[in-house]
Amino acid sequence: MAHSTVGTHVVVEDAASLAEAVQRTHVVIEVAGRLHDLEKFTLLEGSSLVGTTSEAELVFKPDSDGIALTANNTLQNLTLRSDPSRLTLSLEPTTTTLEQLKLQHLVVYGRLHLESSIVMTADLVLTDVQVYDGDSTSALHRPVGYGVEVVPGSLTIYNRCTDPQSRWTLRAENLSGGTRDVPLRGSGIFIFGGMTVPANADPQSGPAPSSPGGMIDLKLLTTGEIHTNGNIPAGTGNLISGGVFVGSGVKAQQVINNSPVTTYGTNDMVLDNWGNVRLWLARQSITSHGTSGIGFVNFGDLQTLIVQGDLATYGEGARGFNLYDGTLAYAEFKSITTHGNGSIGIQTSKPFGNILVLGDVITKGGRGNSLVRGVVVQLDAHALSLKPGTSGKEIIVLGRVEAQREEITSLDFAAPASTVEFITIGGQQYVDGASIE
Repeated sequence: MAHSTVGTHVVVEDAASLAEAVQRTHVVIEVAGRLHDLEKFTLLEGSSLVGTTSEAELVFKPDSDGIALTANNTLQNLTLRSDPSRLTLSLEPTTTTLEQLKLQHLVVYGRLHLESSIVMTADLVLTDVQVYDGDSTSALHRPVGYGVEVVPGSLTIYNRCTDPQSRWTLRAENLSGGTRDVPLRGSGIFIFGGMTVPANADPQSGPAPSSPGGMIDLKLLTTGEIHTNGNIPAGTGNLISGGVFVGSGVKAQQVINNSPVTTYGTNDMVLDNWGNVRLWLARQSITSHGTSGIGFVNFGDLQTLIVQGDLATYGEGARGFNLYDGTLAYAEFKSITTHGNGSIGIQTSKPFGNILVLGDVITKGGRGNSLVRGVVVQLDAHALSLKPGTSGKEIIVLGRVEAQREEITSLDFAAPASTVEFITIGGQQYVDGASIE
């Protein structure tokens, strides 16, 4: 057993000294090297775990979870490693108040999963956290709404309280996950509150009703590069995942994707909002490769959406942008391109303010299957589709709106163009589906 103590600081050098140190509260535990063959442990109230060198790493036994957090804990400058489906970082299940948790400059292999149904207050600060080789497809608790269940993420923050007095705050900067070769399995970054949406909610009948629950006040979320594959079987209609998923019960000030976000599997949404977001800014590309892998889905309340990178989808039924429920004040896109059959470019069925596309909206596919509100249906790959329930101030596309397959019409105005006050495409104004000079 090798450790030394300086004041409230304990330096650990092996598994035995670490196991002894974590029995104490209000202590700073310093790790300089690689500790391996570790059992799951709980970090007690007020204690911190800090790496003092770039080699600081904790490796847990096969089939073992990692660290359970309690209250006022800090983890900093560490690599943490467990099996892909194990909880490398989680919450101690009997903790009722977290106070402040700080997770800073961490590389996590496995799952970072902060979920509770009893924590009433929490202040969570995450900075520069990278998650690799995580698999959340077997996670027990999946939010339900709009006819689907949502697979949690390898990086999950989930206030599952049913008490609406439960309030967590979260500030998360530079979160990233997965690689092109080894994407995260399940969702990527997943932030949900306890507010629930009925599974059979019909977005056509108005904003979906909801049951109150715990909330997350998301001050800021910024992300680096993210790669995910939900591993959802082909043909599944009632299960989805997302690269970045802001869920019901979340009130977000800013969500900023600073690097590309890419999904690879069936029903893998790239960016999905069920919450309340003031600003969502995607600075780089938004890409999906799987069937029904939609680029951006909005079922929540979204004030401003700006996508500065190209939005492209490649799978069958993988629409570019959907407004199926909730509200939208302003959306701006660089360009939208879909390649698969049944992959509509832009489709709306709810009121909105302004939609601006600086470039083109192009679809390259024909008729095909697509997941719509938990049901797989046949769709034509129209470039722009207005469904009943749509109304808006303006749609402006500075470039082309074009379905490149001859048998597919570029414009699908099931709701008449007059439901939008002003539509102009490439400088031509459209009224009831026809351009006017």
